[in-house]
Amino acid sequence: MTTNNSFITGWDIGGAHLKIARADHHGNLISVLQIPCPLWQGMEYLDQAIQSVHQQLGNQYDLAAITMTGELVDLFPDRQTGVKQILDCINKFIPKENSFIYAGKLGWLDPSSSEHNWLHIASQNWQASANFVSKKIANGLFVDIGSTTCDIIPIKQGRIIASGFTDQQRQTSRELLYTGAIRTPLMALSNIAPFHGELVSLAAEVFATTGDCWCLLDQLSADAIQDSSADGKPWHKEDCARRLARLLGADAIETDQAQWQQLAQWFALQQVHQINNACLQVLSAHPSLTSDYPIIGAGIGRFIVQQCAQHLGRDYIDFSSLVSPPSDAAADHAPAIAVALLAQQQLK
Repeated sequence: MTTNNSFITGWDIGGAHLKIARADHHGNLISVLQIPCPLWQGMEYLDQAIQSVHQQLGNQYDLAAITMTGELVDLFPDRQTGVKQILDCINKFIPKENSFIYAGKLGWLDPSSSEHNWLHIASQNWQASANFVSKKIANGLFVDIGSTTCDIIPIKQGRIIASGFTDQQRQTSRELLYTGAIRTPLMALSNIAPFHGELVSLAAEVFATTGDCWCLLDQLSADAIQDSSADGKPWHKEDCARRLARLLGADAIETDQAQWQQLAQWFALQQVHQINNACLQVLSAHPSLTSDYPIIGAGIGRFIVQQCAQHLGRDYIDFSSLVSPPSDAAADHAPAIAVALLAQQQLK
């Protein structure tokens, strides 16, 4: 086998980003990266992202632990095709004998057996994260809010007790909620908003997203966001205000910045309310997860998880505290860290 036994790289291949975590054989994190990868625009973006990682880390011959959600993008006619093409792309750059694909209940698969087990591979990155958390915290509710989605996973006695394992099952149980800290259109939160003492109907267009609100509220840094905004312009506050105004059929210069921040706060509360309700629905299905069990937060939107924990009267634990060394970057990209560290523990 051509491999560097000293290092493991976790690969989380999403529809908009490639997330990478590199760990040594003791389970210490060395590097965490996120590379923009708009996979819906073509497979060449994944090619470029993988090559960029190799150039930065020199990790071509590490043991590679792989998970994904990118098979969902509309580049592919179906998820099975997406899984196959993503793995075919990976195999161009990483020796097959070094590649291990995370398959949930089936454990780790090699590339040759992955095509027939695609359903156990598709969108299972949440399960990797929850499995890792369950080995650290025996009882609690794990909530990971990324740029696009929110995972809400109950854990009891060191086991995942989720109601569903496919995306459709999880969307039905609301253990998967399509709302995130950056890319969610504000029209998904409400079709009206209060402004100047009146309720204004919103334009049914993707003029603004949640990233605009959280930037205006200083919860996200404009320089840290790698996603494109709704109009392709920067994430500076004046740009965010302009996009919010467009949603109301107005211009940002018509009123002062404080009004746009107040509007951003209103949308932010709508999102927090949605996530709180979903957490309560999941908890209602698992009454044994009593209020003394904590909420564990991960993802770039985990500041929202902290708010939810406060509203629900539960202690909050940050994913960053579960890894060595503690790292905000690790908490931002929990699935990549999880597959790397699970592989370090299980593939010896």
